[in-house]
Amino acid sequence: MMMRKRVPRGKTLATFEESHGQPKIKALERRLAVERAKVDALADVQNRVTVTKTAANTFCFALTGDRHTGSLYTHNDALRAFYDYAGECGAPVVLDCGDILAGHKVYRGQEFELRDLGLDAQLDRLSKDAPRSIKTKFITGNHDASFKNLAGVPVGKLISQAVPEYEFVGEEQARVAFETPDGAFSVMLTHPGGGSSYALSYRPQKIVESLEGGSKPDMLGIGHYHKAAFMPSYRNVAVLLAGTFERQTPFMARQGLAAHVGGWIVTVTVGKGHNVIRGEFVAFYV
Repeated sequence: MMMRKRVPRGKTLATFEESHGQPKIKALERRLAVERAKVDALADVQNRVTVTKTAANTFCFALTGDRHTGSLYTHNDALRAFYDYAGECGAPVVLDCGDILAGHKVYRGQEFELRDLGLDAQLDRLSKDAPRSIKTKFITGNHDASFKNLAGVPVGKLISQAVPEYEFVGEEQARVAFETPDGAFSVMLTHPGGGSSYALSYRPQKIVESLEGGSKPDMLGIGHYHKAAFMPSYRNVAVLLAGTFERQTPFMARQGLAAHVGGWIVTVTVGKGHNVIRGEFVAFYV
């Protein structure tokens, strides 16, 4: 049997419902405001284009990714040496294709491959170990995003706070444009999902094929796969697999996956109707 609410004497049913429901409505409004604030905080910057102006048509930059700070297998000595070499080459910026942090519970048993467990510990390690000699623009990858997925934290912003010389430009992808006297050269950074394929070029080809015609970048830098490769032109896009600064982990060994430890020095000359692109991979073997 359905029970009806008892209306106090002197009140109509409508006024009783209004006064009785107002506290619940106010509570729901407060909860909604909190959730909206979380969404705004987590949105950060998506697909933002950052612009760097150059006085000459020829410029260079460094490209890297997948350092996995907090992993037992992070090769930080090699990363520091790479930054030093990039500085000697005159690179004013490092573009990083994601996975700055090792993350948490990305795959089963990952905790046994970590030097630093948890977000705070990995940010502390990054603050101590990150090379800062060159300004770095970075996106976050799936390992970084594990903290966001588990706890809802804006991990990209926290990385920038830990290392102010690192600028967060997007979650999983972003574009960086270099403006020269003869036009702009755009670089898209992406950290896709999925596993490696037998042929190094297969995944990059499929990613380029998915790009919308008319808005493709001049260059695509790809993280996630821990591989190094250079395709000078596919659908008029130069493609670089960014390499890694994490040595082969037990997880990768079980999957039969090699780690190409190192990073790229890229030199570009923008011409009228043509570009000259040179890629030099700095490889580390120990």
